[in-house]
Amino acid sequence: MLRTIISAADQQKTPVFLHFKSPPKQEDIKQNAKNLDLNKMMQNVEGEQFDYGTFKAAYDTDPRVKTMTNNFNEVGIEPKTANTIDNDTEKNDDTDKVGQMAQNATDLGDDLT
Repeated sequence: MLRTIISAADQQKTPVFLHFKSPPKQEDIKQNAKNLDLNKMMQNVEGEQFDYGTFKAAYDTDPRVKTMTNNFNEVGIEPKTANTIDNDTEKNDDTDKVGQMAQNATDLGDDLT
């Protein structure tokens, strides 16, 4: 699943963030990335559900997961894509924040394919 998400994000030239819970708290939405519900996507392919603990276990034991992960925390995962999430821009970009939040909120659950 991670390979597919990374490939699609690279084709779309957009960073992506995979949330463990949906809907995420508003402050957890990444303004400069496509926000997706990881567990909904996994459910659609009858795959394993993840939270921080189960993903950390996979990250610690499977070197393939490490090579595909840029960062992760209790909120979710930032896969290693060609375009990374720019947190500085997220804090300084005041242009049309409401529009960006609405767009990113609607991205949750969308397939990248």
